Amino acid sequence: MNDVASLAAIPSALQSATSAIQKSVEGLAQDANTVARSQDVMSRDVLPALIDSRQQVLYTQAAAKLIAASDEMTKSLLDVTA
Repeated sequence: MNDVASLAAIPSALQSATSAIQKSVEGLAQDANTVARSQDVMSRDVLPALIDSRQQVLYTQAAAKLIAASDEMTKSLLDVTA
């Protein structure tokens, strides 16, 4: 990939990561609402919501790594072209 193509990919990566974080936050809010509304810990809805909330954390961590990688890529490209 040449430098111009690399630079063009960075906004897309950042947009994807930002979108993933936003979706994770929304999913986590839904999961928290499900758990909060439950009358019983053993409810059929609680366990999937708890599992999904953990998954949302993992998605957010992955998106944060994508942001860090695109930041490093930008720094590297700026060093090469400077």
